[in-house]
Amino acid sequence: MIETTAALTVNGLTRRFGAFTAVDQVDMTVSEGEIRAVIGPNGAGKTTLFNLLTGNLRATAGEIHLGGNTINGKRPHELAQHGLTRAFQTTNIFPSMTVHENVVTALLGVSRRTLRFWALAGERIEKRADEVLDLVGIYEQRNRQAGILAHGDQRALELAIALAPSPKILLLDEPTAGMSPYETQRSVELLRKIWRELKLTIILSEHDMDVVFGLAQQITVLVSGRVLADGAPTQVRSNPEVISAYLGGEDA
Repeated sequence: MIETTAALTVNGLTRRFGAFTAVDQVDMTVSEGEIRAVIGPNGAGKTTLFNLLTGNLRATAGEIHLGGNTINGKRPHELAQHGLTRAFQTTNIFPSMTVHENVVTALLGVSRRTLRFWALAGERIEKRADEVLDLVGIYEQRNRQAGILAHGDQRALELAIALAPSPKILLLDEPTAGMSPYETQRSVELLRKIWRELKLTIILSEHDMDVVFGLAQQITVLVSGRVLADGAPTQVRSNPEVISAYLGGEDA
């Protein structure tokens, strides 16, 4: 049996908003190099879970471990420095900047450096920005204003921004939201390419079940903030509780 190393471990993770519990005692272990999907109906707690993992929210209880380190309470830029980044459900770019400037700005933000740092390391940052733009297939548009890109290319830019700090773990919140079937297929192919070439650990939340079952190696199903099922796609697809609660009902 091949032993795998845990990239991310969650133990008893809980988040309450007053009397409402959005994430309830979630346990999850994601192995290095794994593509993990987190699915569930609207209100299941997926976005709250992602916000907890990326430091946008603080946990009410429980622990999050990145590798062997506890990361509870760390802010998003600190987590990026530790190798965890996120691409959001809604496009999160600077529309008036060029494509290239968006990535450079993200790199400066992660490093929390000033223009003085830019004077010392500008060439290296410029090179890294071009590398990730080439990786996601929009290098030729590096000098275009980000706000006029097609939706699929804007999502590719956001992916480039998330990849720029060379993360070990990439969280993707609804990566194909709002895409046409053609753009969705391109996005899936791009994610496979990135995963294969960079040997990343990817955790994604996604409503499109074709995308989920086409990419994920393991799936965690959330319902009402709790883990309903956790396992390989074939196990999850055939689980009667999952079928009743999610797959067999309205796709929300």
